[in-house]
Amino acid sequence: MENLLFIIPIWIHVLSMAGSFGATLLCAVLCHATPAGIENQNNSIWSIPQMLLGATLLTGLALVYLRFTATMNAGSPPSGHFWGVVGCKVVLLLGTGAFSGIASNKAKTGNHMAAFRLWVAAAISLSLAAFIGLSL
Repeated sequence: MENLLFIIPIWIHVLSMAGSFGATLLCAVLCHATPAGIENQNNSIWSIPQMLLGATLLTGLALVYLRFTATMNAGSPPSGHFWGVVGCKVVLLLGTGAFSGIASNKAKTGNHMAAFRLWVAAAISLSLAAFIGLSL
């Protein structure tokens, strides 16, 4: 049962991170393909990566709590590498949220070239967070 407690949040975290990366790339492609000066009628697509980023952040914090309590119950505190990785991932995910929030606002107002650059920055930041998370 305890093993299942770790597996479910890990899969939710991985799937929401992959979905957020795919949605970010989709928004970047849509911004690049849309002609300049045309505002989109469907503004709900720009918020999908932000919702998935929220799920990623919440499940990541749940995983930190579960790993921390498991190591403390085993009698050994988590190593310094663990806290460094968690800190880097939190900073990168918050940066990704900022990039995607600004990009969605730019896309809604019709500034698609600036939005494209910000979506690419969000995708790079998210992929860096994923690769850093693999070291845990």
